[in-house]
Amino acid sequence: MLNPLIRLLLAFKTVIVTAVLAIGNVIVPFVFFRPTKERKRLAQLIIKKQKERNEEFSRLRSIYKFGSIQRKIVALNWDDLVSKLQTRELSAIQVLDAFIAKTLEISERCNPVTDFIPQATVWAKELDDLEVVKGPLHGIPFCVKDDTNVEGLDTTHGYAKWLYQPATESAVIVKVLQDLGAVPFCKTNVPQTLWSYGSDNPIFGITSNAHNSKLSAGGSSSGTGALVGAGGAHFGTGTDVGGSLRIPAHWNGVASIKPTSYRLSLKGSISPLPKLVGMSPSVGIIGQTPTIVATVVNKMVESQRQLDYDSMAIPIPWNSSDFESTSKLRIGYFTSLPYFPTMGDSGDIVLKAKEALESQGHTLVPFEMPDAYDYIRILVKISIADHSRHVKECWKDEEVADCVKFFWISTKIPVWIYKLVRKILLLKGMPFYSKRTAVFFNPSCRSSSDLWDAIAEKKELQDQILSQWNQLKLDAVICNVISVPAPPLNAPELPPSPYAVIWNLIDFPAGVVPMGSESGTKLRGFDDEGDLALQMAHKALRDSIGGAPPPIGIQIVGKPLKEEVVLRVMKELEPFNTFKSNVKLN
Repeated sequence: MLNPLIRLLLAFKTVIVTAVLAIGNVIVPFVFFRPTKERKRLAQLIIKKQKERNEEFSRLRSIYKFGSIQRKIVALNWDDLVSKLQTRELSAIQVLDAFIAKTLEISERCNPVTDFIPQATVWAKELDDLEVVKGPLHGIPFCVKDDTNVEGLDTTHGYAKWLYQPATESAVIVKVLQDLGAVPFCKTNVPQTLWSYGSDNPIFGITSNAHNSKLSAGGSSSGTGALVGAGGAHFGTGTDVGGSLRIPAHWNGVASIKPTSYRLSLKGSISPLPKLVGMSPSVGIIGQTPTIVATVVNKMVESQRQLDYDSMAIPIPWNSSDFESTSKLRIGYFTSLPYFPTMGDSGDIVLKAKEALESQGHTLVPFEMPDAYDYIRILVKISIADHSRHVKECWKDEEVADCVKFFWISTKIPVWIYKLVRKILLLKGMPFYSKRTAVFFNPSCRSSSDLWDAIAEKKELQDQILSQWNQLKLDAVICNVISVPAPPLNAPELPPSPYAVIWNLIDFPAGVVPMGSESGTKLRGFDDEGDLALQMAHKALRDSIGGAPPPIGIQIVGKPLKEEVVLRVMKELEPFNTFKSNVKLN
């Protein structure tokens, strides 16, 4: 029998939810956004930056026109573009001009770019003045995620307080790509904090999906995913500490790889949690196709140039035998996790990839994942072990982006309210029941001993997965990236994807390859278990139907430092991709 108080709450649940939201919209801004001198200063910085950015974009639009010649250049496939640059049939400045013009056009639709890099034209002209081509990526323009330093430009993470503090040196990944001949030409947008699958911040606004401007681009490599997906660059850089390379690739219909930490140098890529222990971010690549991603990673690793700039980068040469091997592989697969089941066509797309790999002679076997509730709990303990002190300091006096409002509010809640919220979330039948959300209201680490315990649990989890991996004699595992394709821009923030964050937690390389799209024909009959998080995710899926079908990708996961195996499987799946983009490259 229900407690009388619970019966009363249920009877007035609509009134209660409405009242809470109304009070929150009044009280929260009043308490936490009271005007201060510093807040006013930061607001003025945002206005100044937005004005300068708008003027610069207008100036560039008057210079760079997307005419017939530029359209032909942008429409070239990767192999043809590389060939024409290597033979000097096209100059680096011609190619750069074409991609700047295309990116300006894309920016009017989905806003992927924060800044264009002024030095790009100088670098392109310097390449054209060389007697021989500089390297295998000679003249290829690429984009750089906001969190990655480019000399002379800001690295903001969406915080106004980091405006007008230009980097004095470019990140190692940018230097290495330039050493190979590539030309960085713009920086791309991110969600504020980088701890979000959203794509907005108060400085540069919101980035929308490459294929449907009403849908999200994903995060946190939002702008890179959208720009590459829309044809504004063949590839770009990104970072990943919880799916930030893979989810934008998945939602924008392109490919990516999150390498093992330090396989590619992290130096100069600014972490959203610089004191984080127990997990490390990865620097990686988003590309239009698996072939492009594999080529760029191959050239960077093969050159070993990163070791000239960063002694912490792992000095492992490119393993050609793994990548070029024709031996048949044993690959595990799973299609859904109870913590957050796949919805719509997402699970079936993994089975499609399974059949494609089997048609090539590979052996596919079911893979049993550990309980995702456990590893999400470990993730939360490790990632907020500082009780969110770093992000609270970053947020001080800042306007807060919509995509991280829930996260921001959670950092303001005292411990006793955390405990109360958790109890309420676990009350079945309540309007806000969600055992999935309740995981995020578990106690964080209270001491160094608690943190050590969490890291030890992570190691046990890694050992458990490796034990099954070795027992099944696997070379790789395929699975989903997240439960749903791209949601609408205004959809509530999704919780961390258990399909993605696990590979960050245990530091396995994971790539994404596009495989198909959401048909919208399998939405009925989904059991949301009365859980608010599942209800919101399923509503987001339903609301995403209409217009261009959202793309769906899958993950390929390898053992640590086995990026070549991951990239090999990605390339083998490339011909089976049935996603048809509505984006015109010319």
